Amino acid sequence: MKGMKASMAKKNLSIEDQLKKYKKRFVIVISLLTVVTAILGVLIYLNYDYLAFKYFISQHYIYTDALDELYKQETKRDVNGKYFSYFDNVVISTFTKRIREINNDKYTYLYTPESYKQYKQEEKEEALASEVRVLDSETIYLRLTNFSKYTLEFVRDNAEQLKKYPYLVIDLRDNYGGDIDAMVKISGMFLPKNSIVAVDKMRLFDWTYKSKGKKTFDYKGIAILQNKNTASSSENLIAALHDNLDNVVLVGETTFGKGIGQFTLPLKRGFAVKATVLLWYTPAGTNIQGKGIEPDIPYSGNDIVELSVKTIKAQFK
Repeated sequence: MKGMKASMAKKNLSIEDQLKKYKKRFVIVISLLTVVTAILGVLIYLNYDYLAFKYFISQHYIYTDALDELYKQETKRDVNGKYFSYFDNVVISTFTKRIREINNDKYTYLYTPESYKQYKQEEKEEALASEVRVLDSETIYLRLTNFSKYTLEFVRDNAEQLKKYPYLVIDLRDNYGGDIDAMVKISGMFLPKNSIVAVDKMRLFDWTYKSKGKKTFDYKGIAILQNKNTASSSENLIAALHDNLDNVVLVGETTFGKGIGQFTLPLKRGFAVKATVLLWYTPAGTNIQGKGIEPDIPYSGNDIVELSVKTIKAQFK
């Protein structure tokens, strides 16, 4: 009934009222188009030099053999004369290469479609090497090989088994890190709600990661195994647990010391660019870049797992 009444009211509008209605709509559409056109104009103005250079070189540079070689070096492919289409990829690759040379920042670079696909595949395969095993009637062992959505799934899938034991050994040796969000969620499974996991300091703003929800695990004692190849997100998890809990002991070697973080931005045609965009700080407010995290118990023997079990049982009865 309401729909019929509205339809009848619309039909009963005078020609003058209908014209006013259409005029209002027309003004709104024109206003939106004007705003969009203005924004596009500003963007073109701000990027004029780059856009002009891109067109000028890619369409008019006479030595195409040199272009072919440059594109092949930087994109790892023959672009078949499509210089304009792949120009941005060449610029990104060249620019990030210069950053690495100037700042020794090996973490900033262009992924080709092949290398990016390989990275994602290796990330998944590496995560599948994670392991859970029972050490004795009171202790369970958790080895994490990286931090990714696959590692997070692994921990969640094994949560019920992990909760059955009062003592835990977390092995982060040779874990080079990975996804920050996965690390934060795994850390949060051990921490009280709203515990600080990390603080990221970026150019425009700072971001504090906190644990969310009720913690999943509650142990009498936790030993974390670490070595010189324990880096980045692994070091962050160590700091998150060690700074927030009083039942964690670190066993092994001083960690790698990677207190910086990267973000990977997907691009067109399967390319991606990875760049260092932040410094991260532990819950205690420390940046470990170039310093690492020292163990509570320095040790590098082959029986480190057995030593860690004895240690947590002796310290946290």
